[in-house]
Order: sequence, then C-alpha cells, then structure tokens
Amino acid sequence: MPGPNKFLIVRTDRLGDVLLTTPVSSALRDAYPEAQISWLVRPYTAPILEHNPDVDQVLVDRGGSVSDLIALLKKERFDVAVVAYPHWRTNWALWRAGVPMRIGPASKWYSLLFTHKIWQHRSEGKKHEADYNLELLAPLGVKFRRYPTRFVLTQEEKQIARRTLESHRVSFSKPIVILHPGSGGSSARWPLTHFMRLGDQLQMEGCDVVVTGGPGENYQNIMIDQMHRVPVFIAAGSVSLRELGAIYSCANLVVTNSTGPLHLAVALGVPTVSVYSPIPTCHPQRWGPYPAYVEKDDRHKVFIAPMRGENGGEMEDMAAISVQEVQGAGQAALKQIRL
Repeated sequence: MPGPNKFLIVRTDRLGDVLLTTPVSSALRDAYPEAQISWLVRPYTAPILEHNPDVDQVLVDRGGSVSDLIALLKKERFDVAVVAYPHWRTNWALWRAGVPMRIGPASKWYSLLFTHKIWQHRSEGKKHEADYNLELLAPLGVKFRRYPTRFVLTQEEKQIARRTLESHRVSFSKPIVILHPGSGGSSARWPLTHFMRLGDQLQMEGCDVVVTGGPGENYQNIMIDQMHRVPVFIAAGSVSLRELGAIYSCANLVVTNSTGPLHLAVALGVPTVSVYSPIPTCHPQRWGPYPAYVEKDDRHKVFIAPMRGENGGEMEDMAAISVQEVQGAGQAALKQIRL
C-alpha cells in the first residue's frame, strides 16, 4: 500500500494503555511495511517497546516545555500522527510541528486540532480499548483487524529472570504462580485478604508463589505477618519494567486485578485469572485481556464482581468473588499446562 513514510503513534499514559496500543503498530507494519513507525510515550513506559519489530523509534516526552516537544516533533517531519491518548499538550505540539495528518478521538475540545476525528465514546466501555485504538487507522484505509498485544524479551533477559527467581529459592520443579494484588489505582481491587488466602492454598497444593507490586504498592509486610506460608516477594521498585516482564515470562499463571501487569502477562502468552469491577469505565469489555476477552480465549479467565446497594448507593463488591472460584479457575489453567 503506497502512502505515508513516517508514522507517529502517541500514547503518553500508562503501562497497560501502551500495551493495548501495540496492535496499532502491528497493523501499520502490515499495511505500510516500508514505512518508519515511531512512538511518543512517557519515560516509564518506553522500555515496553524495546525489541518490538513493529517499532522503529521511541521518542520520550519527559513533560518539559511544549516548545521543546514541538522542536522534537518538527525535526522528525512525520507524515501521520495517530493519537490514541489525546492531551492538549501533545495535540498542540503536533499542530505546531506541522504534522500533515493528525488522527485522534473526537472527545475533547482540543480534538479540533486533529485533521481527522474519529467519534468514539470510550467512557461508555462498549468496545475494547485496543479495538478503539485500531479504529483510528480507518482514515488511512487500513481495514480493521485484531492483532495481539506485543512485548518482546531477549533470551538474555529471560535467563537473568530465571537466575533471579532461583536466588529466591524458586526451583522450577513446581508450577509458578504470580500474584499481583495491586491495581495502580486504576480500578477497585480484589481484597488483599483474598490474595493471601489464595497464596496459602496454592502453596499447600505444591505451587511456588511469587508476589509482585507496582510503584507505591507496599503490601509485603502485611502479607508476611498474616500468611501461613510466606511466598517469594519481588518488591515494588526492586526490578525494572523489563526485568518484571522477564520474571512474568517464567510463570505458569498470573492472578491479578485489572492492571498493567495483567496485560504484560497476556502479551507474553502467560495464562491469567483476573478480577474486574463491573462499572463501564473499568469493565473487561473495555480493559480485559486482549484479544482474549473479546474472542473468548479459555487461557484467560475473567471474573466480574457484582454491584451491591440501591437508591443510587451502588458499589462494586469485589469481595463477592470468592477465593474458591479464583482458585478453581487457576487449577484448571494449571491442569491444561501439565497435560
């Protein structure tokens, strides 16, 4: 397909959001195999895109002056910008940099700065976030098609992760289950007490359990004090994002909430069990494992908590999803691996 030579994908928010935008890179690579595909992201998420064959260049927005961002974009002379996460700062910079074709959702007042606006109602959660992202390619004539999310590790990174776990007395002779009790503040969480009971039961069943945390998520001391069998802890901040991904690649199962590390596990092909809030902005219909949730992939089991209350006081009851339910789903996933 002839056309533009330099594309920029803009996604300056969080880990899971960037991973759920990687299908856009894959779609552009298929449609324009000779084009250069660049990304604009935050410093924290930039490592996600390393070694991805569908990404040629990663630009980092460190939040400095808008004039610096404009200068950076102007220097690159992009033909097309696909903005999956609109923000007045980046929209303004792309316009001032003179990017000829600027595509994005028509959801904010500063969407007026786009040359091509796609009407989407993401807050209603009627489609998956990755599907919304892929729809932005329609003005380029790219036919909608789902691609898996992508996070590419080197063999050396995997070997280092294995040695890290071995140093924590993980023998690799048992199934490895990673529990990630946090959510990064993006949604309601399954109770920590449920994670602790699950961790105890999994260890009693002969699994090695590893607990990970994100920035600011310090539940390690509580779990050490209250669990009967202390699991392995990979403390928040003790490993880089790529090191965390490599550790996830060693797992046979990941159990977590709706959060970035869930999508990290999915991109690496690791089976997952996750617990979601039922409200539209957090529902798995928009944020579930991709494309597993929309295509009914049995390797990824999703539980949706019920709403409780009445007369306008309804709240999601995350505790209503029992440990037994999650444990049963985990056992089924591990049984498939053993066969």
